[in-house]
Amino acid sequence: MALSYNQIAGQSVERLAALSDGIFAVAMTLLVLDLRLPAGRAIRNEHDLWRALVVLSPRRSYR
Repeated sequence: MALSYNQIAGQSVERLAALSDGIFAVAMTLLVLDLRLPAGRAIRNEHDLWRALVVLSPRRSYR
């Protein structure tokens, strides 16, 4: 009787499908978000980077 890889490894195809679904979800999320890099000249340390990222963050209008 020939054993399949799934029987030997104790894994199932469903786990692989779940992993690929998760990777696809992350990729689609990154495509939907409008991510831009801050200007490189203004960033000298981590504090400057955080400040530049806050400026680029989306603004929510409260009316």
